[in-house]
Amino acid sequence: MRRTFHGETSSTPTHTRTADTRSTHTRTGTMHSESESGSEYVPRFDDYGDEHSVVPLRRMRSSQEALIPNDESDMDVITGWLYNGPLQRAKYEDFSTIDWIYESTKARHYKNDLRVQTHVGIKGRLQLLADSSKSWIVLLAVGVTMGLIATCISVSSQWLIDVKGGYCRTGFYLNRRFCCWNTDTVCVDWVTWSELFRVHWHWLDWLLQFIVFVFDAILFAGISTFLVTEYAPYAAGQGIAEIKTIMSGFMMRQFLGVRTLGIKCVGVVLSVASGLSLGKEGTMVHVACCCGNIYSRVFRKIKHNEVKRRELLSAASAAGISVAFGAPIAGVLFSLEQVSYYFPAKTMWRSLFCATAAAVTLKLLNPFRNGKLVSFQVTYDRTWDLFELWFFVAIGVICGIIGMLQNRLTLYLMEYRQHSVLKNFARGEVLVVALATACISYMSVYLRADMVTLVSNLFTECTGQETDGLCSRGDRTGNVFSLLVTSVLRVLMTSVACGLAVPAGMFTPSMATGASIGRAFGMVVQTLYENHPTWRLFGACRPDVPCITPGVYALVGAASMLASTTRMTVTVVVIMFELTDALIYVLPIMLAVTVSKSVADAFGKDGYFESIIHLNGYPFLSMDQEYVLHGTSDELMVRVSEMTVVEANGETLESVLKLLRESSYSGFPVVKSKSSLVLVGYISRSDMAMVAERARVSSVYSNASPCCFSRGNIELPMAHAQMLDFRPWVDATPITISHGTDVNLVAEMFRELGVRYVLVVHHGALLGIITKKDIVRTVRLHSRNQARSEMPYVPVWLSSMVRQTHEPVQHRLPVFSSESRGL
Repeated sequence: MRRTFHGETSSTPTHTRTADTRSTHTRTGTMHSESESGSEYVPRFDDYGDEHSVVPLRRMRSSQEALIPNDESDMDVITGWLYNGPLQRAKYEDFSTIDWIYESTKARHYKNDLRVQTHVGIKGRLQLLADSSKSWIVLLAVGVTMGLIATCISVSSQWLIDVKGGYCRTGFYLNRRFCCWNTDTVCVDWVTWSELFRVHWHWLDWLLQFIVFVFDAILFAGISTFLVTEYAPYAAGQGIAEIKTIMSGFMMRQFLGVRTLGIKCVGVVLSVASGLSLGKEGTMVHVACCCGNIYSRVFRKIKHNEVKRRELLSAASAAGISVAFGAPIAGVLFSLEQVSYYFPAKTMWRSLFCATAAAVTLKLLNPFRNGKLVSFQVTYDRTWDLFELWFFVAIGVICGIIGMLQNRLTLYLMEYRQHSVLKNFARGEVLVVALATACISYMSVYLRADMVTLVSNLFTECTGQETDGLCSRGDRTGNVFSLLVTSVLRVLMTSVACGLAVPAGMFTPSMATGASIGRAFGMVVQTLYENHPTWRLFGACRPDVPCITPGVYALVGAASMLASTTRMTVTVVVIMFELTDALIYVLPIMLAVTVSKSVADAFGKDGYFESIIHLNGYPFLSMDQEYVLHGTSDELMVRVSEMTVVEANGETLESVLKLLRESSYSGFPVVKSKSSLVLVGYISRSDMAMVAERARVSSVYSNASPCCFSRGNIELPMAHAQMLDFRPWVDATPITISHGTDVNLVAEMFRELGVRYVLVVHHGALLGIITKKDIVRTVRLHSRNQARSEMPYVPVWLSSMVRQTHEPVQHRLPVFSSESRGL
């Protein structure tokens, strides 16, 4: 299965040509003198399918031409292959998979060519330095841009949230916090809408505020979903599942484009301000990757190499978490643990650089004017006791179960939405959900408050002077009940909102749910200690120091809930550590996160993002999970009798065009003859279509022009000077396996090598083909059957909530796209 290239052991340069030949390598403006001498010209295409020059047929022989027998020193051949190298590619089609081996090889060739072409000495070193600095320039730009974007999103979303309750008399552009910056008691500068209209009756005051609150919620949500459905359907949701798929080599054009970036930034502000149970933190990863993709277009080195681009996208994703939680180290770990599919050692250093640049920019801008990177950063002065570990474990178990239920319910509703009439009424659904959420939230102070403020308050510990709200001892029972009800409603509203056609994520709602559960649990433990301080359980507590800190329990609950929904571990622990700056609480958080993830894994290994990937049918093979499959390649492959193959030297331009019209395969094996089926190579549909279409409109070729696909021993007589050469686009060394190969080995090849297909052969004869989608389908079927066999105690209604769909991705549209929209 070793992959080799023609001429790799030859010491003769493959691109050597004489001065006379160089003089003929010109554009059409200088072709007249050559055409008079009888030379034939054919278009030359570069790696990306662009015609950029014409090449004469007559040239000096190279080491690769030695494969073609000829008695003379010169011969007339199509020289695109001889000039352009051993393998070329057209642009990847949308919803296709990249060739990792080819892209990596192209990157190495680029580096080698650069070293050969650069001058010796200081000038050469400066050229190499300038080339290597391109990646760092892109990452620096991404970091600075993310700091600016995060500041704008945080300030503008908080202003829109406060506008639902009133406005600032001294400056309409100020939110309530900045309006009342120097006020310790009653803020006279903040005017509610009932005060503006001089409403003095209590019930009318409440009604007016309620109407404005609901109207603004519907207005903001309506504008957000209009922008998404009309201009950028890919801006909806969190986007991390799609980014994971893109990192694995999948092509999703426009998902990381300029329009998606703009709509995502504006839409997330509006959707968060509308009061939907969604957050803005998760979307920062998508925004950061959009910035990385846009800036990478500046340099051709990165723009035209998909592997290099994905390395930068992995590093850019760290900046999203860095500005979302003020946690640059957690951003690096998030890129490694959750997003990256291919993570070389140099990417970790680049991720840290990009995350640090984003955090420093956010610190300099200081959007909250208190020195904090995010508004819910807290500090704790108290420690914890050993007996509290049991309570932390209990919180981990509870949040693990609730997080699993939230994921199942969310995915069930998403699948129902895709297969029901709701997919035709995306905008109307958003408006209805926004209306219901606003009406329910206004009845509870914990639901009415924005989630960032709620999480910040739940994390904060009570001092001796505070006696109101969460710190009230007299109303502690009512607060516990309200927090538990808030948790239940939050789970339901988050499950409904996660599939809506608005840009937002589920990080903050999950943290809010877990923090509410943890705070309620901590208040119960605190009440037990105050009523029974002599219990042996509380023997380690000192009487003169507060023993129980409910804010710590809220922190542990938030971490546990986030871990159970996303299945992240180390990243969550580091996020919480960087939020609190308290190393002493790392052990309780680690214990709760471990328990929570273990409990959630008992009901299924996939987290929220992996479940979204399965639901949408993306061709993704997880690097974290181990599969024990049964069978061989013979049982998995598509047999050659069911395929369409191409003869190496028996096709014409007319037959190739007919083949492209009548078949929909993404590629074609090249065989020596259809009788022997001896494998020669493989050519993708996009490459064949590009060359054939350009030849069809060219005056050089006709429908009867023979086509050459083989690089082996062939004869090219002078009468065939107009032969159409497909050899530059034929992969003459495809990955092959023998029949009877264990399917687990085949799955590892797809996962580790990143190949798009493998060909099954027997003594050189083609037997069939296995594609990545075949492996993905087999793995998912095995995982679903294994989950059913390992969970006999799970209720049927729960296990059937998420039914995986395997509809091909290229035939799917977002349920809220302009082609499927209705109202």
